[in-house]
Amino acid sequence: MSTIHTPIDPDELRTRLSALSREELPGALAELRPQVLLEFWYDLDEGEQERLLSAASPETAAELLSMLSDEEQSELLQTLTLPRAAEVLEELDPDDLADTLQALDAHHPEGSGELKTFLDPETLAVVDALTGYDEEEAGGLMTPEFISVRATMTVQQVLAFLRKASPDAETIYYLYVVDREGRLKGVLSLRQLLISSPDTRVGDVMDPDVISIGTNVDQEEVAQIMADYDFSVIPVVDEEERLVGIVTIDDVLDVVAEEATEDIHRMGAAPVDIDYVRAGPWLLFKKRASWLVLLVVSMTLTFNVISAYEQVIEEIVILAAFIPLLIGTGGNVGSQVATLVVRALAVRDLELRDYLSVLRKEIMTGTLLGVAFGAFMTGYVLIFRAEPLIAVALGITMVLISFTANLVGATLPFIFRRFGIDPALTSSPGITTVMDVVGLLIYFQVVIWILNPLLEA
Repeated sequence: MSTIHTPIDPDELRTRLSALSREELPGALAELRPQVLLEFWYDLDEGEQERLLSAASPETAAELLSMLSDEEQSELLQTLTLPRAAEVLEELDPDDLADTLQALDAHHPEGSGELKTFLDPETLAVVDALTGYDEEEAGGLMTPEFISVRATMTVQQVLAFLRKASPDAETIYYLYVVDREGRLKGVLSLRQLLISSPDTRVGDVMDPDVISIGTNVDQEEVAQIMADYDFSVIPVVDEEERLVGIVTIDDVLDVVAEEATEDIHRMGAAPVDIDYVRAGPWLLFKKRASWLVLLVVSMTLTFNVISAYEQVIEEIVILAAFIPLLIGTGGNVGSQVATLVVRALAVRDLELRDYLSVLRKEIMTGTLLGVAFGAFMTGYVLIFRAEPLIAVALGITMVLISFTANLVGATLPFIFRRFGIDPALTSSPGITTVMDVVGLLIYFQVVIWILNPLLEA
């Protein structure tokens, strides 16, 4: 049998794997990383997916399974025999296993209970402890597979302990020092351990100033703390300061990707609970229609405003031609500010207490933008229409719209955060809708004020 090397074209790889016999397939899959299989996984039908998952080693199958969505994991596990499914699940890290079993409970509760009877009781006990935490908090992210030692142990004793314990640990680069009750007292790096004398006690070389997080810390905050301190792993403690688990960088990277995707979807008024690549037209319609209908209904307010000033437009028809430009500018300015503020709030560069400083900054910025856009608008109308009053009205309108859009774009994210709503919802469509209505009201009020002589003529 020829050896399959990577990198390789996914289509070619799929063809070659499909041609292998049942006896040849396990050896070929052993030479591939699960990430390579994932590249063409969604081009396979259910039968082909089941064939590969059944033939792969439990370790490879488990890693591939962990990269799929909750619903996909549940569907795939249903295609395997119960002993094979249990064999694969036993290879998952405890935190990943907890997530998979929770997904299975949600999508196939009848099969979940039967499958659990094939799992090791100790494994289930660990999983049950983890499922007691919110999946979007540190307790739901952590794994209980860590190395803990006592301050009274010598370096030589710890090294001997590591040779036995390390296969079951998520990471051994950092060891955590606990007392008899399991309370966290310090941290010791593997590097420090290796360069210390064998007779040195752990308490003499550990760092007692260890940074930890509680089990109820939100996953976004966990990611931010690890980024701030440049950690690859962080310990998790309960209310009594007892060490209960660790969160590793791979889990945090998943959180960052998940939160970024969620924010991008919300900023575009798109559904957050959808996988676009695998979603069909009908599902996309159902998920997106609700948001779009809400926006359409809210945008009927612009129709009501224009209708209220219909007589003004009838008397000076050219005013209607500038409506898209004016409200478009307001939406663009507001969305730009909101995007910057939302991002700063998300990464904790800004807090609620920073609102006044942001407001002062945006008042100045909005004024400068308004004057620049207003001057442009006035000059444009004077050159192409030669109507001074209309030019002045449009210039003043542009100043006020730009200024107001800056204030709205800077303020709404803070208001949403204050009431516990994701500030990302304020961006793009939300700001645009608000500024369409506000911009039109500003426009027509300025027009009535400035062009009153023309309207009375």
